[in-house]
Amino acid sequence: MKAFVLFASLAFAANLSAASSESEAASARRFVADFCVRCHGQDKQKGDVRLDDLTGDIIAEGTRWAAALDLVRDGKMPPPESKPQPTAAQRGAFAAWGVRQFGAHAQRKPNLGNLVPHDLLFGPAAGAGTNVAASAPRLWRISSEAYAGWVEDVAKRTTGLVPPFSASPERGIKDFAALGRVDEPTTEILLRNAEAIVEKQTAFELADGKPRGKFDAVREFVELLRPDAAPTRDMLEKAVQKQFSLALARRAEAEEVARLLALYDRCATGGNHVLALRTTLTAVLLRADAIFRAELGGPDGLLTPRETAAALSAALAHRRDARLFEAADKGQLTTRAQLAEHVRRILDDPKIAKPRVLGFFREYFEYGQAPEVFKDRPKDLMHEPKQHVADTDQLILHLLAQDKDVFRQLLTTPQAFVNVRSKQNKQTRLDEFVPAITKSAQNNKGQAIIETLYGLSEWTAQQPITQPAGARIGVLMQPSWLIAWSENFNNDIVRRGRFIRERLLGGTVPDLPIGVAAMIPDDRDRTLRDRVGSATKDERCWKCHQHMDQLGLPFENFDHYSRLITAETVLDRAVTAANVDKKGKPMGDVFTTAPLNTTGAIAGTGDPQLDGPVKSPHELVTRIANSDRARQVWIRHAFRYYMGRNETLADAPTLQAADRAYLDSGGSFKALLVSLLTSDSFLKRGFLAGP
Repeated sequence: MKAFVLFASLAFAANLSAASSESEAASARRFVADFCVRCHGQDKQKGDVRLDDLTGDIIAEGTRWAAALDLVRDGKMPPPESKPQPTAAQRGAFAAWGVRQFGAHAQRKPNLGNLVPHDLLFGPAAGAGTNVAASAPRLWRISSEAYAGWVEDVAKRTTGLVPPFSASPERGIKDFAALGRVDEPTTEILLRNAEAIVEKQTAFELADGKPRGKFDAVREFVELLRPDAAPTRDMLEKAVQKQFSLALARRAEAEEVARLLALYDRCATGGNHVLALRTTLTAVLLRADAIFRAELGGPDGLLTPRETAAALSAALAHRRDARLFEAADKGQLTTRAQLAEHVRRILDDPKIAKPRVLGFFREYFEYGQAPEVFKDRPKDLMHEPKQHVADTDQLILHLLAQDKDVFRQLLTTPQAFVNVRSKQNKQTRLDEFVPAITKSAQNNKGQAIIETLYGLSEWTAQQPITQPAGARIGVLMQPSWLIAWSENFNNDIVRRGRFIRERLLGGTVPDLPIGVAAMIPDDRDRTLRDRVGSATKDERCWKCHQHMDQLGLPFENFDHYSRLITAETVLDRAVTAANVDKKGKPMGDVFTTAPLNTTGAIAGTGDPQLDGPVKSPHELVTRIANSDRARQVWIRHAFRYYMGRNETLADAPTLQAADRAYLDSGGSFKALLVSLLTSDSFLKRGFLAGP
């Protein structure tokens, strides 16, 4: 594996040095000279950044070039007050050059997406003249969920095993190919898990002097555990092949079998054949190709059939799809038509679990984080964030089952599932919805049931419900999303706005600078809108907050428990000051209401049909839902989720084809997936860069 990584790095470096023509590099240096060195030159180095000495050597100067590219592309440099300013064409040319240098191989985190200008990807000339391999060859460590699925394939049960991979701290998409690592502590856990798995595979008891498997023991292994006789060579070879089949979905090659049998011989020197067998079987589970899946590609630059089978399995599920591997071994997974047929087969079969389909929407909207936001339980409402997440899951699955105009429906559907769980009817043997949480003395002290959030006085079996006009619409007004994007005691105007800027509008917002304390004044006599405004009005803050706050403010017609409100409760200081007993002792705070303001604005998108003021969250999300740009940004996020990397300029044809497939199918997410998972971006591997 280390040799592969070294080879990849060397190949990357060698190709970058010849990535663009001298004229392009000269143009890039001239751009820096014309627009950057005034503040970042020999005499003046604002922000301790110097750019006048750049020569165009991407290898030696990559960090500085990348930083300059990001700031210019995002319109943050040169600053607006600086003169002269580059034209849009000059910015575009500089960005396109930079993308060709860095884009195809940049190991950017998922949250640093949106960096390729949208028009370069979806404009009429997007991708023209490029011949860039979409992904470098890579080793992709399996995810935590895929590891659990692998254990089920190998040992049927995961009970008692320690999850080896820590949860990703990244916002949004978490399973990026470049982020998965296996360090020393992880290796130790993998080793202990492998030993525990083999213990289960070889669990036995003696009956009449013969071994008999216990629980989920593997028959081919138990046969080798006779205490009075060592296994034959043929029996050992069959056991090795069985473990390869379980762990790697392939047959072991002769050389691999020979090495493992040699290991068995060394371990069996003392006569402990059971220990020798278990050690040999454990070695198979610790192979790198059990924890990593290779995407190196064949001589034609495409994934090999087995690599394709593994990639398609992992794209849609957390377990291997046996039919994909069978097709690969039979040479029936070599054309895009064959791939598309299998993708449709998996998507259309309700018996095949496809957790990564719903997983995309969970990571895109992040509503699943609602239970992680600590809140005191209100005295007047049953606060059940886990159930809100389950209800949103059900809504998304319902929209995917309809599979029409999915993006717009996600944002604007008036339908909602309320407090539901699925239960099989014993008479009909069919699943039906029943109330998930019912009011009882144990869970309720007079609070309103969670159905009241939707204006219901009691639970109804008619699910999904259709909410009246002016109530909630879409995922962004689901209680799960509103709670996930809130704070302990307030709404989170800023983070909601950032979500919309990045996930729906395709913009970028820098992370909070080190040393800056993001504190909202605790002036309870003022509305949250006023308090946030006073905290971000400083010019240094407003540079970033201008991209977020006006997008988050319209959701202020919900409180931080997601209840619809018509006014905001604030402290009445004058009345509180006068609220004392006869001895002058304060008798407590007195609150009043302030008028609710749900206005906001969409600005800086580059789309005149999007930009403009909005009066309510309904107007905000409806306008975004009807936007071509927002739909395409959503497709960009789907690309990142299923490709495991950020998009590059070379991926423009893939993204445009996916958008066409989605539109031509009437807004089918299945059609979008088929397009993405049969694209060059998904299937091609190589080190080429440049025109």
